[in-house]
Amino acid sequence: MLHILQDGAPMNIQAIRLFLHVMQRGSLAAGAQQLNMSTSAASRLLSGLERTTGLKLFSRDGHALRPTTEGTQYFNECHRVLVAVDELPRAARRLASGAQSRLTVGSGPRLANSLMIPTIGRFAKRNPDAEIDFTVLQPHEFPRIPNRMDIAVGAMVPQTITSVEASPLFEMPTVAVMRNDHPLARRSTVRAADIAAHKLIATPTGPMREELEKIFRAEGAPFHPQYTASSFEHACSMLLQVGGVMITDPLVPLAIGPRFFALVPLKPLRMVQTSIFTSTLALESRLIDEFKTCLREEARLLETRVASLLGNSDAARIRTSTRSHKKSQLRPSRR
Repeated sequence: MLHILQDGAPMNIQAIRLFLHVMQRGSLAAGAQQLNMSTSAASRLLSGLERTTGLKLFSRDGHALRPTTEGTQYFNECHRVLVAVDELPRAARRLASGAQSRLTVGSGPRLANSLMIPTIGRFAKRNPDAEIDFTVLQPHEFPRIPNRMDIAVGAMVPQTITSVEASPLFEMPTVAVMRNDHPLARRSTVRAADIAAHKLIATPTGPMREELEKIFRAEGAPFHPQYTASSFEHACSMLLQVGGVMITDPLVPLAIGPRFFALVPLKPLRMVQTSIFTSTLALESRLIDEFKTCLREEARLLETRVASLLGNSDAARIRTSTRSHKKSQLRPSRR
């Protein structure tokens, strides 16, 4: 049985695993089932963990367990530790096999072609023997970054995800994207009320859809997308065919081909922040540091290209953090 030490005293890792399962699944019975043990044995193991730690992890209301504030905080710490413990066998196997250095990186869909692929190309030129696994992440997957990724890039994650650390990379303005011959294409800015009279393209569900609904509602404009697309890439391609308008940041049309689109800043100006995410447990390796450097170099190029596309508008003055390596405090967002 594997143990770790707390103040010199052994602590049963099986008990910690049980605690995590109970927290994640909401009941002692469900947690016990995950570890193939009886509910009575699980109850004794959980009580032993509380005695060992000196913490009251749950309040008991009949058969129901409700996590205390201490329990919630301890859950975050236990999760971080077990991620590291579970990684040890894989790390040992890699070392024993003499495998090449390998990075696991990921980003949201809108950053895949515009930022991540060019960054991987830049990194590969400097590290031709390094191996890379690249994954396109959906928003709900970002809280699991510590389990899966060395580096991920995307919008901000909730402050409650304590096992993830963020470094700001850049901010991009929200723009209305349309064909060059669209009636709104020559405007210096557009408002939601202007767009409402035209064919609107939006995602069918998700945080961006909810954000758009708020923008239109704030101006008293009707929000009735004539078309929906599950990805921004497909939405951009669709608007070229149907003459519609979509609201996003400039990165997706930039990756497809900026000559096909007109980008008109949304008023009032809204910025979309992008950050580099790493696990708080991860040790800074040479390869991770170099990949971050490549990300910042590519981000500066994107900054220049977007500013050129937007000309002299206020939105062209993009707020970036590409030259700063200072870690930021996470703040809540649903993007």
